[in-house]
Amino acid sequence: MSNPQLTAASFLSRSIEDEQRRFTQEAERLAEQAAHIAANPPGVERGTHSGDITRLIQEATFLLKRAVTIEAGLEAVGLMGAETTTEQ
Repeated sequence: MSNPQLTAASFLSRSIEDEQRRFTQEAERLAEQAAHIAANPPGVERGTHSGDITRLIQEATFLLKRAVTIEAGLEAVGLMGAETTTEQ
């Protein structure tokens, strides 16, 4: 008979790996946006960077929240593994 906790831990691990991959892609995209903003100072038609910077801050905040969620998931997988080990 299969161990349901091991199955749950495996599923969660795969889900976290997928989320880490998406997180990395988003972080790279955000870094590219920041570099673009830094390389293109505001001109006459664009008065300031404030709107661009506000959006970057919002996206960075979202990424930080996702990082915390990923970390919590990793902790859960670790706890599931520890529980499975102690039960055997």
